[in-house]
Amino acid sequence: MNDLQTIKAHHDSLPGPAPQVAARAWERLAAEAEVERAGGAPHTPAPSRPRRSPAPGRGRIALRAGIVMGLAAAVTAGVIVVRGDDDSSLLGTRPANAAELLRYAAAVAAEEGPQPQPNQFVYVDRKDVEWRFGASGTETFDYAQDVRREVWIPATDPGKALARSTYGEKRVGSGRSEVGGQPAGAVEYQRAGQCPVDVSPAQGVSDLPTDPDRLLTRIREDAEAVVRAEKPAPGEAPPSRDQINRRIERTVAMKLVLLARNPFGASQTRAVVFSALSKMPATTMVPELTDPAGRHGVGASINYQGPDGQEREELIFEPGTYRFLGWRSWMEMKQEDGRTRETMRAGTAMMTIKVVDSMPEVPKDADTQPYCY
Repeated sequence: MNDLQTIKAHHDSLPGPAPQVAARAWERLAAEAEVERAGGAPHTPAPSRPRRSPAPGRGRIALRAGIVMGLAAAVTAGVIVVRGDDDSSLLGTRPANAAELLRYAAAVAAEEGPQPQPNQFVYVDRKDVEWRFGASGTETFDYAQDVRREVWIPATDPGKALARSTYGEKRVGSGRSEVGGQPAGAVEYQRAGQCPVDVSPAQGVSDLPTDPDRLLTRIREDAEAVVRAEKPAPGEAPPSRDQINRRIERTVAMKLVLLARNPFGASQTRAVVFSALSKMPATTMVPELTDPAGRHGVGASINYQGPDGQEREELIFEPGTYRFLGWRSWMEMKQEDGRTRETMRAGTAMMTIKVVDSMPEVPKDADTQPYCY
């Protein structure tokens, strides 16, 4: 195969652009072509609803061949141009660091999100990895279990959300082979409000600031109030200023990560949270990560000092598109020999989020007392 054939094969294997991307690209280029034809200054077109890309020659403005070819190359290669308030970010190019990656992800998240009609439902399909740790006498054990969770959220009444969980095999990490929890193959149904980890959208999210700097300020103020209100245990020395600052940073990071990985939060909220996380100094980029579904991605790793050792949160994004794929959470565990072992304690792969017209009926013989995770 010669070089031209290699390039053609690679080109043909590339995925086509999403309709929204193509529509935005056509509108942007059409506006630029009109400005060039009129000899004026460029401007940013007003947002509009996504629509099919016009065929060459049928648009309101005749685009030059060079512009059309440039558009075809850009959208076919997955390069997305998003104009911000004061600059443009080229999506599809490799980010230089975690801050840039999270800004790309924020720009994509702001454009995503299903918009259901009042009689419809938001359907969320995800793969969770649950980690359990326990002790029996002097023996400790831990295991992981995959769970497929499907959630239906009514557009007009999220408080009536329904989840169906299907449990997979347990993977014992250490200790006993016989552990508790749900057996493999078990199916259960959970109504909103039944468990501490709810299946309806998180309360209070709508009250969060929509500006990343204001959000970061609000969360930091709340974290400082919580940490400084903590009292040392009897006989324990008061924490040093350095310890207090580390606890505050940990609390801020945990809050932002919880908001980012909330599977029921609005896409606009996740976009603001990604932007706020881009300002955290403890965030680094990891070029190659795998989500709990086995999909390869690029990640942002948030590291902080937990009460028992280092903890790490990973947010994973699809390469090139920077769509949010999922997350993994890690912590150090002390072993009997005194050494530490990093263990994944939880993770989620976001498989599908879409609008559907109905939700299932709960079978009469179904387990309606969920094993709250």
